[in-house]
Amino acid sequence: MKINQSFLLLLLSTITSTGSVSAFSAVSPDMTRSRLKEALCSPSGKLTLSPELIIPEPTDPTALLLKSTEVTKVSERIRTSAKANVAFIEGSIGSLRSFAAEQENARGQFPSPVPVVFTGIAPGSDDAVDLDEAADAGVSGIIVSVLNGKAISTVQDLIDQEDGSLKDQCEKALASGLQPIPEVFLVGGTQWEEEDVVKLVDVLTEKCGDAGEPVSVVLTIDAPEESDDDEEGSEDEEAKAAFLPKVPKALGKRVPIIGSVKVPAGGGRMSQYTKLMKESGFTGAYLRADCVPGFRMNPDLEAVGGFWCAAIGDLKSVKSKNFSFRSKVQLDKDVPLEWYNYQKNIMESGALGDFSGPAQDVNSDAGDYLGF
Repeated sequence: MKINQSFLLLLLSTITSTGSVSAFSAVSPDMTRSRLKEALCSPSGKLTLSPELIIPEPTDPTALLLKSTEVTKVSERIRTSAKANVAFIEGSIGSLRSFAAEQENARGQFPSPVPVVFTGIAPGSDDAVDLDEAADAGVSGIIVSVLNGKAISTVQDLIDQEDGSLKDQCEKALASGLQPIPEVFLVGGTQWEEEDVVKLVDVLTEKCGDAGEPVSVVLTIDAPEESDDDEEGSEDEEAKAAFLPKVPKALGKRVPIIGSVKVPAGGGRMSQYTKLMKESGFTGAYLRADCVPGFRMNPDLEAVGGFWCAAIGDLKSVKSKNFSFRSKVQLDKDVPLEWYNYQKNIMESGALGDFSGPAQDVNSDAGDYLGF
């Protein structure tokens, strides 16, 4: 058996400098890019579904000891039950390492490992953003915020305002072995035709410098805040999605265009929004943590994992979405934490696992809940 000499030298260098061999150290940037792009772009043309998980740093000593186990469990659920395409993770280097290690251990199995994209350090963590450590932990890519999150109305805004920081961030990420994924914020209510989106990607490629064409681009619509005068429900999700950018099919195959989904779960809102994204030509959906009821108030990893398993399963299902279930106790008021605990109770009961029953009339006053 012939072994490549350069590979042996690289392996020896790794052992000498670290005393051990990282499971990810031998993965080339080209392989990382290929795996990530393959995960973000479905060969069948279906919309890929990738959840965002925020993994906070616990303060309780017992919780600290159990954190690695909990992260490993949620990683397995995201891969085997939710069957997500990519996992976007906000958390410490330790959390990233635990999550990615579980995925890598499943290499060669089915379902195959889910690539991990780093979105930032979670609140409560003392870690600094160390790109080399993130890559060594098994992370494939990193979200790079274009213009520090400032929303643009036209491509010219990006051309005029970008000062070279995007080039620096992308080249540093790539030098560390991470694939940079630019996230562009768009002013809500502005029209983006196909030619505009193509030009946007071309400008991003130019602005990324030596990093070249990005493996993917995330588009996030910066929706304006609703005024108190707006009637509740007066503007449905379909009306909001009328301003979704139009993505040409050829571009989506070359550079997967992923759209952020921030609509709160319930009433079929997530399902309707992702359907409209697919019709607009998006390659995939970046399901933000904002969809999870009460995630900032009680970020229970077990409950969050259960939510994404149920939500992604429902979004992938071709069965009728007109199902409902009823809570044990009627909720008299709309409080996020109550709604969150209500959903957790339902998910633990297994009610979301079977949608084959006949559709029933939805009685929201009695605690019924319609789809995702």
